[in-house]
Amino acid sequence: MRTGRFERTEPEAPPLNAALVNICGLLVHARPDRSAALSERLGATTGCEVHAATGDGRLVVVVEDTEEASALDRIRQINDWDGVAASSLVFHHFEDAKALEGEIEA
Repeated sequence: MRTGRFERTEPEAPPLNAALVNICGLLVHARPDRSAALSERLGATTGCEVHAATGDGRLVVVVEDTEEASALDRIRQINDWDGVAASSLVFHHFEDAKALEGEIEA
């Protein structure tokens, strides 16, 4: 058995008083005939970004907290939009807001 041979490190947690940003990855299932309009609407919604769309109505979307609404509130709103059948949360992460400031170089 190989227990104890690997160094176990826990990721460093942000300070308790740090401002955290809620980042959610969604798979939105839309009616195929409404997919383009929903993609445009999502792209125009603060805190939302569409990363991919398929011809059968699936949209890959990232939703983040904003001053206007939390990510959870946005997801609830999206589910109520005409043409949206459902959404599935496929990724969730909290990030220290200070770590997200500035540009990220690729």
